[in-house]
Amino acid sequence: MSKKLHDYYYTYTSPSSSAVPSAPPEEAGSSSLPSYDDAIKPYDLNSQEPPAKRPLAGFVRDATIISFDPPSSDDPGEGNSSTDPLLANEEENPYRGRPPPPNYSIYHAPFYRTTEEVISRDDHLNRDGEALLQFLNEHNTVPGMAVHFYGYHEETHWRRRTTRDSDGNITEESEPVTQRVDDFTFDVDCSQDIIPICQGIYVLPDKKTGLVKAVRALCDEYVHEKNKLKELQLTKVVNWNYPELTKAFTAAIRAHGYTSTVEISYRMKSHKVIVKTSSWISRTSDNRVVQVLLFISCLWIIVWPIIWFCKKKFGHTTLKSEWIMSVSERDWYQRHIHEVLGQVRKENAYNVPFIL
Repeated sequence: MSKKLHDYYYTYTSPSSSAVPSAPPEEAGSSSLPSYDDAIKPYDLNSQEPPAKRPLAGFVRDATIISFDPPSSDDPGEGNSSTDPLLANEEENPYRGRPPPPNYSIYHAPFYRTTEEVISRDDHLNRDGEALLQFLNEHNTVPGMAVHFYGYHEETHWRRRTTRDSDGNITEESEPVTQRVDDFTFDVDCSQDIIPICQGIYVLPDKKTGLVKAVRALCDEYVHEKNKLKELQLTKVVNWNYPELTKAFTAAIRAHGYTSTVEISYRMKSHKVIVKTSSWISRTSDNRVVQVLLFISCLWIIVWPIIWFCKKKFGHTTLKSEWIMSVSERDWYQRHIHEVLGQVRKENAYNVPFIL
């Protein structure tokens, strides 16, 4: 088994197994499927699995970011008529008739989007720490996430090859060729299950000093940095028990009769907010055409390490925002287990072809 935990998604690969599945592949009803509690039990009762690493382990919440405070536990829908104001507050007018503070306005920086990122190269964001903090606040919106299921097996056949030696003698030999065959691949979207309220901004304390730097201080540090290749990144993290949920789905797929390799990953969308400089060297290093030319000419061997060492990164691994799910791992498993198994193609005994 192999596990890979990134900043933005979790991937788990279960290799193929020759063990007989716990349920017959012909008909696997709901009664034959393992429950969530049974599925997450260790395979070997004598061994103890290490605890799953939480995505925000070691991070500290920045209490100075008031706008990211989670909602109170009180139900806002049940008000008290004796204490409610006669006139409701207008959200469109936060100053309620008063003039806004002098010399203050919300700066809306230009940006562009990709599937995973919101990116801006605005010059004002690279000069004003307050505007940079506002930009992070504005685009720290709810991310998207989908669970990707992928199953495959490998088939090996023998390819005949004819060679001729220096004396003109012809020799025929066979060599094995292994190919991957996809059995199923599909996504189950769970974006609608993410609560659209950020639970807080988290920073990682300095490893040497233990100092916890506020987000505003990090923005000011980025602004005062003169490096033309500097970058600031905020990563959105959905706090969920990915290993446990993945283990449950893997056990259900095995019980369904599928014994080949299963890979389950959690793919994020719109989960990064990035600010870069507008310098020519920063734009050139990100240009796809330039990257292709460097690869073709083999100059990437020299250029890319130089760019990597010269690039100054802020917050790439130390600045995250927390999001949570509105449903538990157990409930999400029960809701979607039949949908998942309905798209898993049951396998038969694969006949390995040989070309003689």
